[in-house]
Amino acid sequence: MDIKQLDPQTVRRICSGQVIASMSSAVKELIENALDASATSIVIRFIEQGKDSIEIIDNGCGIDADNFPLLCRRNCTSKLLEFNQLNSVNTYGFRGQALNSLCNLCELQIHTRHSNQQIGTVIQFDSNGEIITQENSPREIGTTVRLVNLFKQLPVRRKQLCQNLRRSFDKTLAIIYEYCIGIIGFRLSTWHYRNGSYEIIFNNNGQSIQSNIISVFNFKQFSNLMPFQIDEEDLESSDNPVIKISGYISKPDKGCGRSQQDRQYFYINNRPCDLPQICRQINQIYRQYNRQQYPFVVLRIDIESDQQSSIDLNCTPDKRTILLAKNTLILQLIERSLIRMFDRDEMHMVTNQTQTQIRSFLSISDGGGDKCSTPIKSAINIENDDDDEILADISQIRPSIDSQPKPKFVLIPEPQSQTTTVEFKHPYFESLKLTKPPPMINQPKNGSSEMDIIPKRKKTKHHQQQQLPMTIITTTDDNIDDGGDQSFRDEIIVDQTIENICSGYRQINRSFDKQTIIQDGTTKVQIDKKLFEHAQIIGQYNLGFIVVHYDNNLFVLDQHALDERYNYERLLSNPPISRQRMVIPKQLKLSTTSEMLLLDNLKIFKQFGFDFNVNLIDTIGQRIQITQIPIANRWTGNETDIEELISTLFDTPSLVIDHHHETIHYSRFMFSGLKREIASRSCRSSIMIGDYLTRLQMKMLLAKMIDIRNPWHCAHNRPTIRHLISLNNF
Repeated sequence: MDIKQLDPQTVRRICSGQVIASMSSAVKELIENALDASATSIVIRFIEQGKDSIEIIDNGCGIDADNFPLLCRRNCTSKLLEFNQLNSVNTYGFRGQALNSLCNLCELQIHTRHSNQQIGTVIQFDSNGEIITQENSPREIGTTVRLVNLFKQLPVRRKQLCQNLRRSFDKTLAIIYEYCIGIIGFRLSTWHYRNGSYEIIFNNNGQSIQSNIISVFNFKQFSNLMPFQIDEEDLESSDNPVIKISGYISKPDKGCGRSQQDRQYFYINNRPCDLPQICRQINQIYRQYNRQQYPFVVLRIDIESDQQSSIDLNCTPDKRTILLAKNTLILQLIERSLIRMFDRDEMHMVTNQTQTQIRSFLSISDGGGDKCSTPIKSAINIENDDDDEILADISQIRPSIDSQPKPKFVLIPEPQSQTTTVEFKHPYFESLKLTKPPPMINQPKNGSSEMDIIPKRKKTKHHQQQQLPMTIITTTDDNIDDGGDQSFRDEIIVDQTIENICSGYRQINRSFDKQTIIQDGTTKVQIDKKLFEHAQIIGQYNLGFIVVHYDNNLFVLDQHALDERYNYERLLSNPPISRQRMVIPKQLKLSTTSEMLLLDNLKIFKQFGFDFNVNLIDTIGQRIQITQIPIANRWTGNETDIEELISTLFDTPSLVIDHHHETIHYSRFMFSGLKREIASRSCRSSIMIGDYLTRLQMKMLLAKMIDIRNPWHCAHNRPTIRHLISLNNF
């Protein structure tokens, strides 16, 4: 076929679809135009969640009448004259493509008034960016951009927008949040017109990052944060004072983080952007201190204007991908600062859980063991319940410590509630340097009876100067939920296309039917669920394992792990949830998008055991009260579980509900706390190691595993089957 040049109309439509890919990108471009016009107040109005129209109103400098003819022409801009200026650009936009792209995708109307004009002007544009009509209309100085029937020129995209309107609207609000949270100096209000009237979604005053976070979320969210602190010595040692890093991050305490990475915001010179390397590093460091949660992050990186050449903004159409020449330096600054912040915060310990036996002993005498490298801080907060005497002079305790034999076990007493400060001033303790073991494994729980030595696991790197050889011996009940949080997980890069991922998704359920067992690092044996049906039972070994013969191989099956997995999936498919009405309804404080998502899915939340009172005339974000919660033995549903379900509904709703049959996928989604409770219950109700089984009982146990979705691991992720030996050579 001959090569031919595309006609201009086709070129414009193709390029416009890339620049404006969604409702959120359209709103983003118009917000940035308003900020470039020095607006201090922006109002966004949605009609029917943006399906009918979107209006962005600002009080910026307005548009001069001389610029009307080129206003919506492609590649026409006032912010850039030549390519060399790209290195010094300090505006959000610089390509001159957004308004022209919007002309190609919807009906565009602009109402503007410049400071040198006495009256405003309303301009209507055609799909090529040419002026159709122009008439005078009064307004204050500023600009209003109105989009009608977004994507009407692209039928497929328009249909997708209408079908997934709720999701598109939520993503648009999430983009607006980014500008509301991390940028100061302007106010932003968002309104939604529905059922004949406008309702305000949220306001922010833009006075500070603190007030922005409280306005968009709530004070509780802010109370769980700590300011991001870069020490001056780090900046001085970097020989680069042009970089300033500030913001907020979740405290490393339990309950202060998030179950998902859904509230992490990054800015470079006030521009919201995606910084995957920095984001990944922050999450990795945070999860060394709070392994069950992810942090809330607002991180602002400011680089002086004379160093703009070290930033490349022109990487993607949405300008969210930014390349930094000093990326390595920034990563090092963030790493050192986070570790210092979290270590300092952990020195003030508030215990709130019962400690059990620690089956290890670290010598505290002068003659025993290596000295650790981190000095004890001057004060530690300890909680106490009794009003007895709490403090004792360390100098009086020291001789008794030297004279007593070293115990094999150290029993830490149950924590009390009164907070007391103990000052360590004795010279002996001043000479001691202790390094806290890295927070990489679960604290032992009551009832733990096995001692595990963790092999070949990389210790958390706190400070390079603090690395000392140390063997950690601890007790653990392996309380790791199936598919849940695990501290030791290697990072991998997946080289796949979207098509391969989509096609592979359909094979996921079938993949559970097979399992590859690697024995001694060399022999690979692939088995499937037919083993449980056709295996020949040899007998029971050591009152804990079933030895079977299948396909000329011998396998050993863990009788406790098998029964635990069966009970786990049985309880997971029909969770033992009961419902408890609350005597006093509890106020639920959510972000705007979370509250709207909950209101749209009240039926789903009720099926999970929650019930609510809704007052639509109250302040948005505080219109819902919890009146009923789900309970299951030692687990009780709370706000964290509601947020977890909201996050899953926002990111992957198919995990929660089958829209075709309108049924809940309990086996795919369950609250993390309830899954741990179910795993614990299934463990305690299963066949135990030491239980004698008849041949019939062993056969029935194997038969139960045929219909299990994943029979290869128990609820705590221990393998249920091991390969013993191949009989091919005998």
